[in-house]
Amino acid sequence: MIRYLIYFFVCTFFINPQLYSQEPGSIRVLIFSGSNNHDWKQTTNQLERIFSETAMFSYEVTNLPDTIRSSDFELFDVIVSNWNSWPENDLRWPQGAEEALSDFIKNGGGFVTFHASSSAFYKWPEFKKFTTAAWVMDITGHGEISATRVSIQNDEHVITKGMADFFIQDELWVNAEENTNFKILGTATNNDLAARGTEDQSAIMVSDYGKGRIFHTILGHDARTMRNRGFRTLMLRGTEWAANGSVTQPIPQELQIPDDSDKEFSWVETDSSFALYKGEHIIWKYNFNELHGKPFFHPVVVGRNNLTCISPDDHPWHLGQWFTWKFINGVNYWEYQNGTYQSEGVTEIKDIDFTRNPDFSAEIELEIVYHPIEGENVLEESRTIKVSAPQDKGDVSMEYILKYKALAELVDLNRTPIMGEPGGQSWGGYAGLSIRFNQDFMNPQFISSWGETEDVSGKPGDWLYMGFTGLDGKQAGSQIMVSPDSQREGASWYTISTEDLPFYYFSPAYLYYKPLELKKGEQIELKYRIDHISGVTNQEKLEHSYKNYKQEN
Repeated sequence: MIRYLIYFFVCTFFINPQLYSQEPGSIRVLIFSGSNNHDWKQTTNQLERIFSETAMFSYEVTNLPDTIRSSDFELFDVIVSNWNSWPENDLRWPQGAEEALSDFIKNGGGFVTFHASSSAFYKWPEFKKFTTAAWVMDITGHGEISATRVSIQNDEHVITKGMADFFIQDELWVNAEENTNFKILGTATNNDLAARGTEDQSAIMVSDYGKGRIFHTILGHDARTMRNRGFRTLMLRGTEWAANGSVTQPIPQELQIPDDSDKEFSWVETDSSFALYKGEHIIWKYNFNELHGKPFFHPVVVGRNNLTCISPDDHPWHLGQWFTWKFINGVNYWEYQNGTYQSEGVTEIKDIDFTRNPDFSAEIELEIVYHPIEGENVLEESRTIKVSAPQDKGDVSMEYILKYKALAELVDLNRTPIMGEPGGQSWGGYAGLSIRFNQDFMNPQFISSWGETEDVSGKPGDWLYMGFTGLDGKQAGSQIMVSPDSQREGASWYTISTEDLPFYYFSPAYLYYKPLELKKGEQIELKYRIDHISGVTNQEKLEHSYKNYKQEN
């Protein structure tokens, strides 16, 4: 079996016909898969992506864990199980396979379970000794998938030390059967449980069995849940601890316990990025001349929330906050092709310059040309981005001034046709300035300049705000404003707010209803401002910001 990893990486290394693997790291992980009452194909894919985030791990996947022999286990440090036989709960493995698993753990191997993978082997007494939080018929239950608060209760254990509470969109089990030999590191609750007076549920647990270490979390119902940074961090740290008893991975910035002490701002510049830091924490980073092929902002952080998402598995060409034309003279500058980070059209940076101001505002200036991979330049751009000094909570404004000049005899700026046009698609219309928001976010909401809060896609307007409940449970979002000088017939807002994936995107789509043709030498100028905002906002505040922007321009 061959599996694709992170869109472009192909696994071709085999140990035996039932296993497929990634290149080796220092901690060797075996993932049990192939059966689960949840969508094990999608969730196993997410496990693969999680363990590909760091070079610390190598992994293999078996879809037939009941065929594994003791000699196979010798190749691994830790097992991560995404397997159960539900609803065949009386199912047992062959005696040799069961003994091989228990001996592996008793002799010092790590064992990691999550959500439903501990709900297995109801007729195997020993399995209950090294697992916990199993589903019990007529006792255990759950409500709707919803925003769930995970609270760290043990700040001394190496897995959770220094880790802040977080929110996750998940299915929360209530009254799962607990093994009292397990130590509780964290609990979880949601609004429904709190309203009924139900106590917080044990959510993060550890134990020993023989010489082995066991890690379990009740989190992780589906692939959407497993994209959450809190879940991913727990799985990485829990797996490292189960493998060797220590944790060396740093906690991501957005999951660190807030430090209210004063920290100094500083600039950090490399050959491919320019960033503003406060202490050790990034406020924003501008990336260029690197493998993604286009310049973009990522991350952009307000409060504890990173707003942006880069190269999600559904659309690897979505790059945080970025500007890209879709088609220029029929050539695609947007999507990547052939499993690479290269588009048919090249966005080539000819020059880039940074101005650092004493108040820690900045100006980024780029000279860009657009051309097919092996073709002549067809369009040139002078791009200026003025980034404000950060406010108290990290709120920041970014003003774009984009000047274009046609170099070819005719330059056709176009997009995927919209419904009602020949070849029209329901997703047609996008091109230009865009933001792909963090997949940790929940509860998307819109506030528009024209007063609507729903069905805003395909509507014209001066500005639009898209906000969310963030990883810390607080509101965060972004307002994009269109300069009056850049308004044109055919421009419209393009939005996606699909929570199931999750897929959060919005753009002042300049070509939404109407493509644009430029003759050689003809020029256009586009001007926008983006305000990244922490906390709750409203129509009045956002309109006030837009009026100030108009006056300044």
